[in-house]
Amino acid sequence: MTGALEKNRQALFAMFKSDQLVQRLEQTRIAIVLPASRTAAARLLSEFLVDSLARLWPNIDIQGAEAQTLVDIAVAAGASGGVVTTGYVERWQPPYDCVIAIGCDAPVGAAPAICVGADGWLAEIGDDAVCSDDANPIGPAFAAALAGAQTFLHVFRDELRDTGASEIADGKFDAREVCGCADLEVSDLHFRDVHFIGVGAVTHGLLALLNRWPRNITGEISLVDADAYGTSNGQRYSFLRASDVGNSKVDTVAEAMRKRHVELTLHPFRTDLNSYCAAQGYPEEDTRYVVGLDSAESRRQAALKYPGHCVNMWTEGVRIGAGRFFPAAGGACLGCDYLEDVSKPFDQVTEVHRTTQLRPDVVRDLLDSARGLAVDEAAIVANATGLPLASIVGEPLRSVLPMVCSTVPLQLQPGAELTDVPFAFASLMAGIAGFLMLLRDMATPSTASEGWTQHLFKPPKPSMHRHLAAQARCPCCQPVRELSSS
Repeated sequence: MTGALEKNRQALFAMFKSDQLVQRLEQTRIAIVLPASRTAAARLLSEFLVDSLARLWPNIDIQGAEAQTLVDIAVAAGASGGVVTTGYVERWQPPYDCVIAIGCDAPVGAAPAICVGADGWLAEIGDDAVCSDDANPIGPAFAAALAGAQTFLHVFRDELRDTGASEIADGKFDAREVCGCADLEVSDLHFRDVHFIGVGAVTHGLLALLNRWPRNITGEISLVDADAYGTSNGQRYSFLRASDVGNSKVDTVAEAMRKRHVELTLHPFRTDLNSYCAAQGYPEEDTRYVVGLDSAESRRQAALKYPGHCVNMWTEGVRIGAGRFFPAAGGACLGCDYLEDVSKPFDQVTEVHRTTQLRPDVVRDLLDSARGLAVDEAAIVANATGLPLASIVGEPLRSVLPMVCSTVPLQLQPGAELTDVPFAFASLMAGIAGFLMLLRDMATPSTASEGWTQHLFKPPKPSMHRHLAAQARCPCCQPVRELSSS
């Protein structure tokens, strides 16, 4: 094995913690085929798709118009995770394990092939899929997320057989109808007193759309997250770059958004939610929170601090979703979706202690703060979990736990231990759903609580949209309901 290949294998192992997964990824060859000239939708779709795929797959060939531009995007995505990026090349050299054709026919004999297209709010899969010149990023991003999931299904079909996964042979999916937002239109946006809590993977999916929104954006947004970027974030964060690693998430995002939307005011707060609420006070009734946190426990804690008007987006195994909450109108609050599971024999601290062998008081300190693991703490975790010590020193505890967002445990070999596989396309899809909920919330803010869920490896359906009723045993929104009824 050459030095470059060995370096790449070590980098992939540091990201994925599984020799079996690394071997499968290294052996898989993917090709992306582009039309002779790219429309606005084709350009957006291909950029979202390549950025998403390159965060998992180390070997991608690209052929067609502006192929080198997409190779550069793939290299930047792969480099953000610290891997060698020589496997991203402009060429056509079959056979391939999967070919994705964007707004054009797949080459004769290319199989299995996924043909994708986009038009405004619409994502298409099938032989007749085309790309329009509409600059709305929703349809292209939705098509990219669906294509990313279908690519994974083609390669890991056997491992996904017990999840209910099914192939999408063809179909047209209007993102608005799927998420219960059929009345949305592309228009100027004005953000009034909006606070993003958590700038993680799903929030990056949302912000990637916001940054590419084709109309004027004004107002004020606060960004709240205490963390800096680590190389492990390269697995899932849309358009994260290697130069961002080590920098504050909120400062980096704010700077990028200011460049794209000069009339939008950004307020970055590099702090945890506890400190933010203590310093800024608790929000007024018309404040809107956008919650994009890594775990159910984090969302539960956010609901305890502020159970009012908010938009939430999440990933959990093979499912993703988003919702918006109006407890003052009698609907569910965020906490209603994350009631404590009293059937569990242990609380979160005890579960993490059992996994990591860190003392319970250390676990609570690490979960409540944004500080990274000290060398002695990382050594304990490495010894208990088998994670490489060098990859977790200085990382926040939540970044090294299996609960981290956008992963699915798969058994890659008979009798082998389960491997947590990260999905950038899952974070992107959840971010799309969150953005649609936010857009609808800004257009019609005083309606019932609602939510939408989606199986990553099934065709998206509007039937998964539902109204969310308040839960009688929720401790978060009871005071809000009592106040609104008095």
